[in-house]
Amino acid sequence: MEIDLSDYSIETLIELKDKISGIIYNHNDGYLYICNVRSYGRNWTESGISNLYTLQELCHQYGGDDGIVDVYSTNPNLSSIHNYGDLMFIKSKEDYDKWKKYEYLTYTIRTVEKELKQWDNRDNMPFKNHQMFKPFDTQEDLTNYQKELAEYDMSFIPPQNYRSQEN
Repeated sequence: MEIDLSDYSIETLIELKDKISGIIYNHNDGYLYICNVRSYGRNWTESGISNLYTLQELCHQYGGDDGIVDVYSTNPNLSSIHNYGDLMFIKSKEDYDKWKKYEYLTYTIRTVEKELKQWDNRDNMPFKNHQMFKPFDTQEDLTNYQKELAEYDMSFIPPQNYRSQEN
């Protein structure tokens, strides 16, 4: 379908373009898109992405040079999306949230274990490798984190890499 726009003034064409861009940007295709952006040391979740077109625009904007977008979506058909970062399929927002908390908890345990071990072993290390300050978390905190992990509700499906599903 071709529309003849040659009789419209430039002002009218600009108004039409802005109106059409707004309709495209605000179109909701019914899927969830969680877009975690990493750019120049900053991290944030981009909100307002509600369709493949705006998702692709975001992925182009942060295509490696100015940052990276990790995409988590309930949309099972992302074959048209080109992205430098992760492209992951999630079953639901609830599964994503549970998985994210689980990942945070396991990362925290690894980090606290390492910090406490280094602190306890500081006298056996060269002076230049000594930790200057006692770790923020205590052994009791670590025990509580480990208990929380042991009791954690594992009834979630972790994100699946979309690219590996294609192959």
